[in-house]
Amino acid sequence: MNRLWSIILLLMGLLTGPQAHAQAYDQLLESAARQLGQKNYCAATASFAQAFADTTQAGPFDLYAGAGAAANCPGQQTQALRWLLRITRAANLPITSRDVDQMAQDAAFSTLHNFPEWSHFLASLRQTAAQRVAEAQRAAAEWQSGALRQALPLPAKPGRHAPAQSGFALYYAPVDTVRVPYLVYVPKTYQPGRRTALLVYLHGGVVNTTQFQAADPGVVQEPIFAAAAALQTLVLYPFGRQSFGWLEQRAALENVRTMVEQVKQRYNIDSRRVYLGGMSNGGSAALWYACQSPTGFAGFFAVSALPAMSLGPLNFKQLNRGAPLYSLHAPDDQVAPYHELQALYAQQGGQVRHWHLVPAPAGGHAFLYGPKGLAALQTLLNQLMQPAP
Repeated sequence: MNRLWSIILLLMGLLTGPQAHAQAYDQLLESAARQLGQKNYCAATASFAQAFADTTQAGPFDLYAGAGAAANCPGQQTQALRWLLRITRAANLPITSRDVDQMAQDAAFSTLHNFPEWSHFLASLRQTAAQRVAEAQRAAAEWQSGALRQALPLPAKPGRHAPAQSGFALYYAPVDTVRVPYLVYVPKTYQPGRRTALLVYLHGGVVNTTQFQAADPGVVQEPIFAAAAALQTLVLYPFGRQSFGWLEQRAALENVRTMVEQVKQRYNIDSRRVYLGGMSNGGSAALWYACQSPTGFAGFFAVSALPAMSLGPLNFKQLNRGAPLYSLHAPDDQVAPYHELQALYAQQGGQVRHWHLVPAPAGGHAFLYGPKGLAALQTLLNQLMQPAP
């Protein structure tokens, strides 16, 4: 019943979310969830049936929970199968092959395994999952192809910059046998005849990423791009992975500088306004740059990040030489605990005058992707990029 209990908990969460159903529907589902918790499957089935009488209300998660109840109520297996088959007709069903495997092994539905409709249900979901994979692969290929088309060739003469389309361009910076991809975001306001600031942003999740994610169209949702659009600045967005990332491989850190130089060749960058930052693992790398190798950058920012690197201790006294560092961190962060960063900050005893610890809105480690994350990032970047008095 573990899978079913997960669905129940999710169902209860949906009831209090912004897309909750009408009140009567909510009350029926609350009753059903409570009855399921008491293992009163037949009463829960009756509550679900009453709720599902309005076919416009029931979503796939609701139907799955209802089918789990009916599958365990004597004589209600046919009803369980009807509800499961309704799931297969849902539009844009968020399903993966792993989800289907888990459903096939879910003990809550063992009473249905000898029905032909059960096999039809699983086969239909597997087909949907395969279609989603194919669509995702097609979208990824189209995204990557479009970004490659927007890449600029090297200029014939240094300092001569060609017009660039707004949006995203994909480039590669080879290191030995590795072709490391990176994106350049160009705002609509970019003009090749005018020097523009550049934000270098190192993404998080490197320790869990086995492959470069250069073909993922979802990258455009990163808040740094919306912030850059508002600030009218370009963004250099390198991609990292486990075996070539900014936590353990010095070559990956050094290659970021190579990328910066390549961007300067193709775009009119103001060398006095190049800023480097990142989130989580990427923020840890930004801390490393600020303390160990700040040359060439006008400032640094680290979001939800601790100075956790395998490349040796950080030299915080380096921050006294002028380039500011801003740490933006949520007090309720449990992944990179705020109190650890705050203790390290306090240890410096105010001697590092250019390091600024800024509390972020609540939202844990991923507050940046919450409702107040973008505004907090924009405020921080505005402070960082203010010209020195």
